[in-house]
Amino acid sequence: MPKIRAPSRIIMDQILTPTAFKSLQETSKKRVIPIDATWYLPNAGRSGREEFLSERIPGARFFDIDEVKDANSPYPHMLPSVEVFDKAMSDLGLASDDTLVVYDKQGNFSAPRLLWTLKVFQHASAYILDNYPAYKSAEYSIDTSKLSAVEDAVTEKTTYKSVGLLEDKVVGFTDIKQVVIEPLFRKKFNIIDARPHSRFTGEAPEPRPGLPSGHIPDAISIPFNEVLDAETKQFKDPQALADVFTSKGVDPDKTTIAMCGTGVTACILETALNRAGLINSDKSIIVYDGSWTEWAQRSDAKFIVNGDD
Repeated sequence: MPKIRAPSRIIMDQILTPTAFKSLQETSKKRVIPIDATWYLPNAGRSGREEFLSERIPGARFFDIDEVKDANSPYPHMLPSVEVFDKAMSDLGLASDDTLVVYDKQGNFSAPRLLWTLKVFQHASAYILDNYPAYKSAEYSIDTSKLSAVEDAVTEKTTYKSVGLLEDKVVGFTDIKQVVIEPLFRKKFNIIDARPHSRFTGEAPEPRPGLPSGHIPDAISIPFNEVLDAETKQFKDPQALADVFTSKGVDPDKTTIAMCGTGVTACILETALNRAGLINSDKSIIVYDGSWTEWAQRSDAKFIVNGDD
């Protein structure tokens, strides 16, 4: 049996509108710190870190998902160790009792990855701003003072100590392979894929040279943009999200594994599925961290499916 543990998650809507975010800042007795997690695909020609230096929500810190990771892994965004995570949080001047509100400049693209990471490392109070473009449109305060380095935004480093990593929120290659190759196990899981449908079917190439496109057997294609409003890029309301997942065939009585290209946009589906409240309380929503980049390189060709089947 794959080592997928019993769920330890608390189902709650961690998505804040700009108005709710401002209200939280004004009423909370704890520090409320915005965290910029902006990340762009390598071919975008943009840098989240550089943009942070010229524009950010006042008081924000920058969390770089390209740097805070497992540096020994050949895959792009694997979860860091507890030690690496704690050091990154300490360097950002954060404390375990801070309320953190993550966002990204694109709207809801890379911020869900950081929200999920904070949940994995059991940070007690974490939310996502839905979203930065809406925050700007509402004409809330933006800090455009120029910073010479990200560290300039940190007044004082701390000694952050996380509770530890929740292993039931992440699945590795060995366990998901067993789910796929054993028909009995396969029937117990939903596997949902956030990549564009054309990459899922194999019609479009992967952005990483030499990596075949396609999908895991019996996976369900749910491109991440289907859970976001087409214009605002904000998350759809819970009922609309539930409709998206049920229409695709997601069974709420099964544990759901979310994946994508490198483990970033899979977290958009994880956030949306939590908001939908669709998965029954004794089941988990898990992210396959290595996602398609790992699967396509490590699995047998017979476990790479092309087409809609």
